[in-house]
Amino acid sequence: MQQAPSALSRAEFGRHVADLYQQLYDLVYLRTHVLTEILVPDISIRRKERAWQLHELLLEAIKELDPGPQAPAFSREWRRHRLLVLRYVDGMDPQMVAREIAVSRRQYYREHDAALEAIADVLWDRYAVHPPAPGSPAPPTEEQPALSDLELLRLEAARLAHANRYTPTGEVVRGVLSLLEERLHQHRLKVHLALPKSLPGVSVEKEMLRQMLAGMLGYLVERATREAGATIRLNAVARPAGAATTGHSGATVCLSLVVEPPEAVLPTEQAEVQERLSAFEEMATLSGTHILLIRSEQSIVGFELHLPTDSQRTVLVVDDNEDVLELFQRYLAPHQYRVVTAKAVQEGLDLAIRLRPDTITLDLMMPEQDGWDLLQALLNRPDTRHIPIIVCSVLKQKELALSLGATAFLKKPVTELQLLSALQALEEA
Repeated sequence: MQQAPSALSRAEFGRHVADLYQQLYDLVYLRTHVLTEILVPDISIRRKERAWQLHELLLEAIKELDPGPQAPAFSREWRRHRLLVLRYVDGMDPQMVAREIAVSRRQYYREHDAALEAIADVLWDRYAVHPPAPGSPAPPTEEQPALSDLELLRLEAARLAHANRYTPTGEVVRGVLSLLEERLHQHRLKVHLALPKSLPGVSVEKEMLRQMLAGMLGYLVERATREAGATIRLNAVARPAGAATTGHSGATVCLSLVVEPPEAVLPTEQAEVQERLSAFEEMATLSGTHILLIRSEQSIVGFELHLPTDSQRTVLVVDDNEDVLELFQRYLAPHQYRVVTAKAVQEGLDLAIRLRPDTITLDLMMPEQDGWDLLQALLNRPDTRHIPIIVCSVLKQKELALSLGATAFLKKPVTELQLLSALQALEEA
């Protein structure tokens, strides 16, 4: 049973702060942490946004330990602040951090714990987290509507299916750099990484993207001379639909890998280029990615990848009532959803097979064939069974709809807030 925040002792609070830093980049975990409602008390903010605010608050707390330029290098204050920056901002592992600040592994852990205790002191004083006086009444708690176990299960399955359609770009990039860390070190190559925090995921299969990046980085590592002391600059930027110059009309992430200075890269024969890079082009074609070669005189000094994001979500609305179709379009269009409509079961099935929408809303009462038939048809097909289905009906059939495979149930008439909330629950990862 989770402990009430108001009853936390200082020692318990410190342990929770340490736990937050261990899970700093797990935003799903941060949403429901026992300290979230203390450190981000505004309950009007969406859970996803509260997690981001908590994440930023914890990074800002590290800055508060900065002793400033007047502090002697390797003083205790300097060392503790530097340790936290390297560990939690730059993402280095403990061994690398210990090497950077010139301490043993044992001393690293002592300094790490002391630094987190210092942060806990700051947060404890700022947010006034103190146990209630003996005999004082417990603070009132807001009742939240509970979801059934089956609804939670359906939502989680839909989230996982949705997440598998979008690859987290930054995660793949950092993983590839970690994989090639030793080779980069052997070739005396540094990496300058610039990835925006808000970089969207891309609709490229994760393993395919990993293979392309590893191959291209490996190629640049091999072609760079060891004597040059070169740097590979790896930058990413999100571009809206219509901004790309590669023929891709949708939104993209532009990922560039460039060796600087360019003269550090050995010249390449055209025949070698064709042989070595044909595999990359093949993978790019298969994944809908466009690759540009960056040249300097006779050398290929880098690559530019344009990765499709297709961030606009498609919702297929299946309902025989034209007023409902128009209403749902009005609800969703301002929120960057692409709405496709169908007035009959067979039309809805055909569109689902052809478009593979992100979500389907389904009415149960339709002429000739009803929504139950379409629900079963969608769930019985391997190519559509992963699509989350929100049943919208005047019938009080929530339990039946969920037991037959629906992801969620909304009772008609459906408000804009209800529909958007249901879609957001499916999309949050």
